[in-house]
Amino acid sequence: MNTRKILFYTVAVIALGVLIYAGISLRTPPAQKYDPCDDNQDGIVDARETELLCPPEVVINAAKPGEHIVTLINCEENGEIAVRIDVPENPRYEDSAPIVVIASTWFVEKYNEEKTEFHLVYNPVDVGAVAVSNLWPGKTDKETGISSEGTYDFGGPDSLAALRDTIRFATGEIPNTEGRYLDELIAIEAPYDNVGLFASSHAGVVATNVMAYYGEDLGALKYFIGRENPTMSEMYALEIGHFDDHANPIYNPYYDYEGYKETSIEVDYSTVGWIQNTEYPEGRPYFGVSDGEDYILDDKGPNIDGKRYFSYALTQALLDNGAFTLGNWPDDLGKPDEVKGFWEYRTPIENFELIGEKLPDLKVLIPFCSKDHVQTAPDKPHIRQAYDGFKDRAGLSWVRLNMDLSYIQSEIDESASLKGGFPDNEINSEPNDWYEEAASWGFAEKLGEELTAKTVPLAGIAEMVDRVEFDKWGDLDEVLWDYL
Repeated sequence: MNTRKILFYTVAVIALGVLIYAGISLRTPPAQKYDPCDDNQDGIVDARETELLCPPEVVINAAKPGEHIVTLINCEENGEIAVRIDVPENPRYEDSAPIVVIASTWFVEKYNEEKTEFHLVYNPVDVGAVAVSNLWPGKTDKETGISSEGTYDFGGPDSLAALRDTIRFATGEIPNTEGRYLDELIAIEAPYDNVGLFASSHAGVVATNVMAYYGEDLGALKYFIGRENPTMSEMYALEIGHFDDHANPIYNPYYDYEGYKETSIEVDYSTVGWIQNTEYPEGRPYFGVSDGEDYILDDKGPNIDGKRYFSYALTQALLDNGAFTLGNWPDDLGKPDEVKGFWEYRTPIENFELIGEKLPDLKVLIPFCSKDHVQTAPDKPHIRQAYDGFKDRAGLSWVRLNMDLSYIQSEIDESASLKGGFPDNEINSEPNDWYEEAASWGFAEKLGEELTAKTVPLAGIAEMVDRVEFDKWGDLDEVLWDYL
């Protein structure tokens, strides 16, 4: 066969193949590629299928330095809890920042309202840390309108559950309701290996209790900073002393500092009565003093849904001393059985051992001022019980009363110590005589016109985040990191 015939037959075979393939193609449609968004695989993804199977990706604008973002996390006991993340304008470690969870206050009057705000009186962003705070169940943020689900229980079990999961979110244990973790919501690096908990005043009670009840879920917490936290119900209601309208201390003569114990204080309630007149139209408890002026309680104690709560001991004394019977008990005053149940979850005095069992490596810093912001007793039993609780009863290896002097100087002024009032207490040490020496172990209330009570606790945050970052736990001669 010559070359011309071979070429002819080859072209003819190729042409026939093309015709056959074209015919098959016209009769048989090509197989459709599987589309996971097409529920019935009809080649059309309708609105229902989009919503059900492939919702559009939610675009999160990560909070940049100097900004904050509000998100929601899931809490089994409450539902969705609102959490705010504040990003420092200048991250402490150049392009990264430690994380600090702030426990919110829970019984002061403005927090009895439905709308409130995130509690950031002491904001860690001021020392270059990321701040994480939450709204209690049933609360709505005034600024954003975002709400936490659940019912507000004033620092009770539901509040503890909300704080527990806020801490778990801050430590990277759980995501928000959209499946995103904290580090995905901010535009700086925030390692989960430097996370601590800060609480001022009575917020320290929920902070201490959440570690006691849920410490097994909070193992990533490195430290706790508790500023002037009450330890017993007698302290909430200012039964052992208070400040008058001019910031002068008023002492209860029936408080006996020599009766101090790690789990109790000594107050004589045998003369307790009730005064109600034109000066005190709402009525108040008082301690009768036969040879002096009666001690009349202040009005700064807990007021929960229109009902006042004093300690169980004082409340029972009102009944025992005949101030009231259960039949004529005031509607706005908690009865003995109500008060006893209320304080069960709202005092930490019985819970320190649990913290030692569940968080044995926790480090604790206890900042306090020489003139406390609420308590007047010179021996500072709340500070002493906190120290004894964490150091002796919990058995923690690192507990400190107030900050290292170098960090106080870094936050205020290097010459501050020259003006007096700024101690440099050793780690794991306490006054030999709390009645005589406790004030000198606290920091000065003011330095000129500067309110150091507002700035020194931030020095405590700076110290603890640096100690974690560089793993330095001894006494210091200088700050571990020169921030800004």
